[in-house]
Amino acid sequence: MAASVAAPGGPGADAGPAPDYARPESWALRGAASPASPPRDVDVFYIHPTTFLSQAWNQRMDDEATRAWTRDSVTDRQLNAFAACCRRFMPFYRQASSRAFVERDGRGAAAYDIAYDDVRRAFRTWLTENPDRPFILAGHSQGALLGLRLLKQEIAGTPLAGRLVAAYLPGIGIPAGALPLDVQPCLTPAQTRCLVSWNGFTQDADVTAWTARSVADYAVPGRDPAIVCVNPITFDAARPAALAAEGKGMLPTAQQGKPPAPMMAHPAAARCQDGVLRVQPSPGVETPPLPNGSLHMHDIALFWGDISANATLRALNWRKEHR
Repeated sequence: MAASVAAPGGPGADAGPAPDYARPESWALRGAASPASPPRDVDVFYIHPTTFLSQAWNQRMDDEATRAWTRDSVTDRQLNAFAACCRRFMPFYRQASSRAFVERDGRGAAAYDIAYDDVRRAFRTWLTENPDRPFILAGHSQGALLGLRLLKQEIAGTPLAGRLVAAYLPGIGIPAGALPLDVQPCLTPAQTRCLVSWNGFTQDADVTAWTARSVADYAVPGRDPAIVCVNPITFDAARPAALAAEGKGMLPTAQQGKPPAPMMAHPAAARCQDGVLRVQPSPGVETPPLPNGSLHMHDIALFWGDISANATLRALNWRKEHR
């Protein structure tokens, strides 16, 4: 479990010193490549989701328990889906806590600002050290929220957008009108310089409140409020629904003290409907939902094989386009 620390005062009072991204300990992974794979000429900059369950506002960098949990819980089930295509970069950052998500106005918003400032500095460090490499921007949940902000403020409208293979930002409801004009939703599986996002729910979940909150939080007045949903099995706007037989594989939850379980093929059928991904798990596949039918905890692991194959395809296509 993530560490839990009581903290009086506002955001910043308990956040501790900012990480120095010139130091290796500020990164969970920094330029890691799979030893058995050929050299990678694309990088992934991955922003991890919330792993700090606390009444404090931000995680401190000397919180070793949360750092270890972040590394153990995120690397295999999320980040390594990009290992086949990319060198992997994942910074630690003073993430906003679960409390900040619930209380997102005022102090919660300030906690997210602290987290974003760290992520932006980590990205700029990567950029300084890798001034020419193409990259995938990816993250889930809080990582997707911070990634969307990074996309809009640091990448879109700059020469960096030309180096963007794609952005994979599932786990928050992103209105189409909130995207920058030069990085729009991906329409085809091999398209580059575009974004994919989805949010898994059970077949019968009532998503009315979730959709309303997503629009209230992220929509831009006067622009399209429809939530982006790209099916992570097909990655094709013309094919919003997919059968379970098309799925390339789910990464089951690791059991403590046991070796990693093998990939589970054909784990679920899925279809984009009204901005959400309706998921029907195959018999025997366990994907316990959160309240209100949310499959948030399975957004990436359930489609791990599909994401891996698609990221590899987009990286290959980017290289073809830029020969």
